[in-house]
Amino acid sequence: MKVLQIIDTLEAGGAEHMAVNYANALQNKVTKSYICSTRKEGILKEKILKEVGYFYLNKTSKIDLKAYIRLKNYLLEHKIDIVHAHSSSYYQVVLIKIFAIKKLKIVWHDHYGNSDFLDKRPGFLIRLFSRYFNGIITVNTKLETWSKQNLKCSNIKVIRNFLPLAKSELSTPIFLKGYKKEFKYICVANLRPQKDHLTLIEAFEGLDVKNVSLHLVGKEFKDEYSREILNRIQNSPKSNKIYYYGSQKNIKTLLGQADAGVLSSRSEGLPLALLEYGLSGLPVICTDVGECRKVLEDFGILVPPSNSKILTEAMSKVYYDYNARIKADAFHKIVRNQYSESANISEILKFYQSL
Repeated sequence: MKVLQIIDTLEAGGAEHMAVNYANALQNKVTKSYICSTRKEGILKEKILKEVGYFYLNKTSKIDLKAYIRLKNYLLEHKIDIVHAHSSSYYQVVLIKIFAIKKLKIVWHDHYGNSDFLDKRPGFLIRLFSRYFNGIITVNTKLETWSKQNLKCSNIKVIRNFLPLAKSELSTPIFLKGYKKEFKYICVANLRPQKDHLTLIEAFEGLDVKNVSLHLVGKEFKDEYSREILNRIQNSPKSNKIYYYGSQKNIKTLLGQADAGVLSSRSEGLPLALLEYGLSGLPVICTDVGECRKVLEDFGILVPPSNSKILTEAMSKVYYDYNARIKADAFHKIVRNQYSESANISEILKFYQSL
C-alpha cells in the first residue's frame, strides 16, 4: 500500500502539521509514504522525514492544467494507491480520479476549525465532490455529524489528532523574552479571527499580578485581523509584557520555557496546540469549544469563549494554584497514552485497509 498525503501548504497550521505527522508516522507502516504540497512550501518542510517521498507541485492557480498533469504523472509513476487529502486539497485529486485514474482511492480529512459554527459553513463544492471520496476522516463528532448529513460518502470516521513523541530534530535555539523569573503564559495559535486573541489580551491586561508575561506564537497573514492584533499589542497598557513571535519552527523549545498554556478560541476542531501543551507538561486554560472538553477532561481549566473576565480569573487561578501542576502532570500522561502516534496509527491503517 502506497499512500500520499496532500496539503495546500507547509506553513505552520493544524491541518499542515497533521499532514506531516501522517506522512512521517506511515513511513515504516506502509510500502511507501509520500507527501505533496500543492501551492506553497513552508517551515514544516524541515520536519518531513528523509525516508518520506516529497513532491512540491507548485500550483499557481485554481485551474492549473500543467499542475494537474504533473500530479497525475507523479501518482502514476509511483503507483500511489491512496491519496489522503487534507482540508481544501481534495479538488485536483478528484479531477484526476474522474478523468485519469479511476481506481484511485481518496480519503478526505476534515480539519475545519469553525466546527462550532457549521451552520455558516460554505459547502457546495465539497458536497459536489464528496461522491468521489472513498472515506472521510473528521477530527471531532460535530464534523462527523455534518458529513453524515451533508456529504455523499458513508464511510466516515472520527480519528484523533496525534503528536509524535520523538524529540524535535530542530536545534536552532530560541528563547522566550522577558525576565527569567516571570510567570509566562503562552498561546500557540495563528492569527485567525476564530482564535480570538483580543479576548486573551484583554484578559491578560486584567491580571492583578506584576511578574507575568504573555507570549503569542503563530503566523500573521497581513490581513485586517492580524493588523488589529498587532496594533492592540502595541497600544496595550501592558505592551512591555506582551510578546509576539510570529510563526516558529521549534514549538517544543518555547513551550518548555513557559509556565502555562492558553487557548482563547471561539471555535476549534481538535487543536494540536492543546495536545502540545499537554505533552510539554503545562497547566492548561482553554475555551470550552470543539473537542477541548473531551480532550482536557478535568485536568485543566475550561472557560466560556469570548469572556475576558472569566479568562482573567482562570489565568490568576493557574498562577496561584499549586494543584494546577498536579493536573498538568495527569494531562501529560493522557496525551502520551491517547494522543500519541503509536496510540493512533493502527486505527489509521485499519481505515485505509477498509477502502
